[in-house]
Amino acid sequence: MPEIDALRPGDPAEMGGYRLTGRLGDNAYAARTRSGEAVVIKLLHPDVDRERFREVIQPLQGFSAFYTARVLATGVHEDRLYVVSEYIDGQTLAHTGGGIVGVGLHRLAVGTMTALVAIHQAGMVHGDLRPGNVVLGPDGPRVINFGVARAMAASASGITRKVEPPAYTAPERLDGAAPSPAADVFSWAATMAFAAAGRSPFDGGSMAGTVNRVVNAEPELPDLGELHRLIAACLAKDPEGRPSASDALLRLVGDPNVLTSQVGVTPAPASRETAPARRSRGLLTATAAFVAGALVAGAGVYFLVPDRAAGNVAATGTQGRPTPDPAVVTAAPDITPSTTVAPWAAVEKKAANDVELTGAKVTLHEHPRDPVRLQAYLETTGKFGAYARDRTGAFKQVASGEEPVLSPDGAWVALNPWLKFQNSDTDLVKFVRPETGEQFTVSTVKKPMTTVYPVWSRDGGRLLLSVLNGKEPEANVGFVVVDVRTRKATYVETEYTNDAALAFTFTPDGTVARGYWDGKRNGLEYYNLSGQVIRTLHWVGKPRSRDWFSPSGAQFVTVCPDEEHYCVWDTKTGDRRATVDAGEESQLLGWFNENHLLVQDPVKGKAKKAQQVKVIDFLGVTKRVLADVVPLKAAMQFGPAARR
Repeated sequence: MPEIDALRPGDPAEMGGYRLTGRLGDNAYAARTRSGEAVVIKLLHPDVDRERFREVIQPLQGFSAFYTARVLATGVHEDRLYVVSEYIDGQTLAHTGGGIVGVGLHRLAVGTMTALVAIHQAGMVHGDLRPGNVVLGPDGPRVINFGVARAMAASASGITRKVEPPAYTAPERLDGAAPSPAADVFSWAATMAFAAAGRSPFDGGSMAGTVNRVVNAEPELPDLGELHRLIAACLAKDPEGRPSASDALLRLVGDPNVLTSQVGVTPAPASRETAPARRSRGLLTATAAFVAGALVAGAGVYFLVPDRAAGNVAATGTQGRPTPDPAVVTAAPDITPSTTVAPWAAVEKKAANDVELTGAKVTLHEHPRDPVRLQAYLETTGKFGAYARDRTGAFKQVASGEEPVLSPDGAWVALNPWLKFQNSDTDLVKFVRPETGEQFTVSTVKKPMTTVYPVWSRDGGRLLLSVLNGKEPEANVGFVVVDVRTRKATYVETEYTNDAALAFTFTPDGTVARGYWDGKRNGLEYYNLSGQVIRTLHWVGKPRSRDWFSPSGAQFVTVCPDEEHYCVWDTKTGDRRATVDAGEESQLLGWFNENHLLVQDPVKGKAKKAQQVKVIDFLGVTKRVLADVVPLKAAMQFGPAARR
């Protein structure tokens, strides 16, 4: 049984209706439900963002799979969140100190990998697999605390977050990458090495030494028998070089048809008549879990004893050892120790030349290596001239009174009229080629609806516009997609309406997204082309304008929920990557490169309404001024320069 210490003076007797019976650590309690069932309550750090944590942890509640401990509930006690999970009667692998060999090690490997497969096939990750999160229960191993580490990281209140024990953490995680299935596989392999040897294969004697070994050195593995080469492959530095959990489990249960490209397996030759059909991955959970259950049953008997019974559970070959599997797993390639540095996109410190835009009262400070520059603008006084950049870099007037938006390749300018319904009761958008003057017009919606906020897809093949209902209160009710090749528009009415100021935009992969507001909080919603919501990120704050996503698409930026900072988020997971200081009157324009944002700020101590467009890093530090605007007399579109 796990060691349960007595409650300390000042500990509560009850938490959320659960009666506390003892301590399992500094922030964990043994407890019982009203019906007498044993549970574990983990008390979280007070700085955890409650709402964000619940959003991430909710999918885990009630999730049940082979060899996992269920997350049962969450709650709040004295301003601190807690998580209630299933109680497993057994010691953690960390507490046993290792020494598991032979069939016991193989059963442990199968059981824990089965748990990972179930977690990954449910679309989740563990995020913190290590000896302390594997419990040796009476009916086999159980993986505990899955998803909790990711939920904690996602709900951190600032840019600093807890790093898992480095001895079992994948190298990409130490560089700040989000939890992933590949990182789980690495942690599993390091945990299995501990199970055999009682120490991490990357133990460096100190945290710094261990981190260096994880990133730069090959693992020191004990004799792992037939598991040796599979575990070595799972410890590859490159995530792409590791097998998936599904393929690793198939290897563990003896499937000779595991994908050779992922785990280095060379199948034994088979005739065309006798070669078995490749097993469908869709059958993995049922088939492999059945075999895993048979292997792990009674595992509590074998975990802590030598490999005396190995010959009783497998056909034996010469000298009483198990017959070698016909599939041979090759070792991971040698990696020369080296120092790796996380990629960082630089900013040129000084401009190479200045460009004066007299009518717009703008002075550009440009450098040829800038990834972003001013691409188009509309004068907001005088004749309302619309200008776009041609391929020589010069600005050319393309219209009057129409908002110009240049396509990423510079081939077309989309022109959205500011004055609607001048010649008909149908709204429209015009397209002009700056190089040739060729143009065409596409009708979008009928009066009183209007189309606004044009934005290009990254491939330059489609234009997206938001649709306003033209009534009071004005609301954003859908979007129009214009196919430039066919010159046709499709109006999509969305299942939800929203604030007229929250524009639709294209995501990097061509999905449609927009800002969300329910009267209490801002976030994002993703839509399919039928107007249905397919994903929500309601905790991320308010997006500004139409340029939310970083050049790679891996990150997006919003005004934080506190409305005092800019928040950088991981596009895939919704985890916060950085919290950036914002000035009181700062306006978020978008991205400059992967590590820097574009903002527009008033200039202190200068003429009223004098502003600057600046590049800032994730600490809010200005790296360069891109434009001086005194005063603002133009609507400007900044965009990628390199893709022209």
